[in-house]
Amino acid sequence: MQETVASALAQLARLDPRAARLAENALASLTGGGELEELTQRSVQEFCWYVLPVRFAGETGERMLTARSLGRLFSLLDLDRYAAICSSTTTRTILDAHSSGHDSGLAAYRRAMRASGVEPPDLAELTWGTALGAAEISAHQATSAALELAIAAGEVRPGARGWRTAQERFARAFLTQPDGQGRSRLDRVREERVRGWLGSPSHPHRQRLWPLLGQLIVGAEPPPDADAALAPVHRLLDFADEGIGLTQIGYISPTAVRELCAEFDWATSPSPPRSETDAMQLISLHKLLRGMRAVRRAGRRMVLTRRGRRLHGDGTELWRAVADSVLDSDGFAQAATETLLGLLLQRSPRATGSHARAERSDVMEEARQVLAEAGWGGDASGDSPDTAQVHAVLLQVTWLLETLGFVRRSDLVGGTGTPDLTRSGQAFALTAMHRSATAPSTSL
Repeated sequence: MQETVASALAQLARLDPRAARLAENALASLTGGGELEELTQRSVQEFCWYVLPVRFAGETGERMLTARSLGRLFSLLDLDRYAAICSSTTTRTILDAHSSGHDSGLAAYRRAMRASGVEPPDLAELTWGTALGAAEISAHQATSAALELAIAAGEVRPGARGWRTAQERFARAFLTQPDGQGRSRLDRVREERVRGWLGSPSHPHRQRLWPLLGQLIVGAEPPPDADAALAPVHRLLDFADEGIGLTQIGYISPTAVRELCAEFDWATSPSPPRSETDAMQLISLHKLLRGMRAVRRAGRRMVLTRRGRRLHGDGTELWRAVADSVLDSDGFAQAATETLLGLLLQRSPRATGSHARAERSDVMEEARQVLAEAGWGGDASGDSPDTAQVHAVLLQVTWLLETLGFVRRSDLVGGTGTPDLTRSGQAFALTAMHRSATAPSTSL
C-alpha cells in the first residue's frame, strides 16, 4: 500500500508540486505513519475540521488548500468519499468558523461531527466520557467504523427523517453484540469504568466495595414492584402537576401534608402532622424532587419542571433518576452514602450461620470505621468521624430508604439495628451504585 501512496503522490507532483507536498504532510499527520487501511471517515473529518485549523499555521485559504490537496490525493487513491469531505463546503464553513475564534470553530466542528452520523451517539446504556480508557477508546473507534459502513450501505441515512433513531438502534446492537467469550464491547467498557471507580486513589473507602465488582458491572433492572415502591414519589408529582400550595417559607401546605400522610399511613410526631417538618417522609421526598430538578417554586406553589413532567410519565426513567439522586453529592457525604449502600448490599438476607452473624454488626458503626480507615475526618481537626456525625450525614438517605420501603426495619438510623434491604431495596441500591460507578469519566 505504501507503493500505491508513493505512486499517487508522484502523479500529483507532476500535476501540482505544491499540492503534493501539502498532501504528503497532511497524510503523515492524519495517519501518524500508520497504514492507509486504518483511515476512517471520522479520522478524516477530525483532521479537516479540528486538527488542520488548530495545529496547522496559516489563514483559512491556506488551510483549505491543504484540505483540497489531501482530497486530490484521496481521489488518486480511489477514496472518493474521503476526497469529498476534504473539498466540501462543510470543511470550508468550519475553517471559516475557526478563523473567527476557537470556541466558534469548536462548536461548528462538533455540530458537523454529529450531523455526519459517524460520531457514536450517547445511549441510555452508555454516555461516552471525555477521558477514555483503553476499552472505551476501542469501543468508540469500532462503533464509529461500523456506523461508517452502515451509512455506506444505506442502513443509516444522516439527515433523513428518523435517522438518529436508526443510528442509536444500530450503535446499541453493535455495542451489545457478544464476542466469542460472550462479552460485548459495552460489558468491557462498564468493567473498565467500575474497576477505575473502585480503584480510585482519591476514594480509598471504595476498597471495601470490591466484593461487589460483578454486581456493579451488571447493575439491576427496575424490579416488578418498582411502581409500588415509588408510589409516594409519583403521588407528590401528581400534586405538583396540579400545583401544590406552599407556606410562606416554602414548606408543603399542611393540608397536603395531612392528605399524603393519611394516604400512605405514615407515622408522624405529632399525629396528625401540623406541617411538613413533622413528617420526615415528606422532608426527604421534597428534598429528593428538588435535587432531581423535577419541581420548582412558582410564587406560593410548587410545580413540575419540564424534566419533572417527563419523569412523571416514565416509570423507568423515574426509577433511575431517584437512584441517581442518592449519590448526587460529593466529599464526605458521597463517601458515606456509597459506604452505607455497599455495606447493605453485602449483607445478604439469605446468609446463615456464624459467619453471617459476624457480618451483621451495626451498619452505622461499620460505615464509620470504613470511613475512618479511609482517612475521612469528621471535622477540621482531621479526627475520625464519630457515630453522630455519620448519622447526621446519612439521615436524608436513610429516611428515603425507609419511606420507599427499601429496608425491612424502621430503625436504620438507630444505633443497634441490623437492617436488611428488601428485594426492591437491593435493586435500588445496586442501580444507584452501578450508575455512579459506570458514569462517564472526566479524568483518568
